[in-house]
Amino acid sequence: MKKFLFAFFYAAGLVRLAAWRNRRRVTILCYHGVTERAERSPDDTLALHVRWDRFAAHLDHLRRRYNVISLRECLAARRERRRLPDYSVVLTFDDGYRNFLTAAAPRLRERGLPASVFLITDRLRDDDGAARPSAWRESDDTSYLSWAEVEMLEREHGVEFGSHTCSHPKLPNISRAQAERELSASLSVVSARLKPDSVALAYPYGAYSDEVVEQARTLGYACALTTDAGPNDAQTDLFALRRTLIGDDDDEASFAARVSGLTSWLASALAPLRSLVGSTAQAGPANARDLSDLPAHYDRTN
Repeated sequence: MKKFLFAFFYAAGLVRLAAWRNRRRVTILCYHGVTERAERSPDDTLALHVRWDRFAAHLDHLRRRYNVISLRECLAARRERRRLPDYSVVLTFDDGYRNFLTAAAPRLRERGLPASVFLITDRLRDDDGAARPSAWRESDDTSYLSWAEVEMLEREHGVEFGSHTCSHPKLPNISRAQAERELSASLSVVSARLKPDSVALAYPYGAYSDEVVEQARTLGYACALTTDAGPNDAQTDLFALRRTLIGDDDDEASFAARVSGLTSWLASALAPLRSLVGSTAQAGPANARDLSDLPAHYDRTN
């Protein structure tokens, strides 16, 4: 049903209208992995790893309709109170799967598109990466980049890296001291290994609270990204930046609807109805930040 609606919105021009309406806002897209499997893995129940041909179609749509900028450029414009080009989009990847190197990066590089990757620092291997092949293989969908590979991607291809904490906990669900260790230690290792001017944070599972936001701000992160859907403007809190989740279910029409902001607008419009239904039934969590696994996105009207 959703695919039919997305196709209708796309064909009817509503996606272009939504994109025009949001043209002065910045949309941040959140991927996890890109796979070269011909069919989705049965183990990928959340459709987190986008098949390469679908990913390529996403990128080609962005090149036709949008201006893909780096997260660094987005933050610099905020600091300098400078207007970005209309239809600006930022690409981000969570977790640091090795298939970013072998399946995503080559397609990004072919099109000259920047991206940011958020690393779960405890999962990175501290080897030189020389023994691992550069071509994609199935294990890349479940294994992680090494530090040598991260350093190469930054040095040779300009990929930006940020923190996704040390071990990927839901930060509001652990003690304040544990959350501070997760945030502080990950920030320290990314800073020491890569020596960036600043480090951005992506909250694991998109889960955050006022206390977690204040911790991230106090520790010196440049910004923090949620998985709350929708575009961002100059008033969006830098420590609650919204991101639109993209998965393998997103064909071109679905992807176009998401990146335009149409689906997040529909989700907001339908929220009162969902609340009413939820009050009369055993509903799941009302906010995507409370989910134990990533997608509400993949029930997703957002």
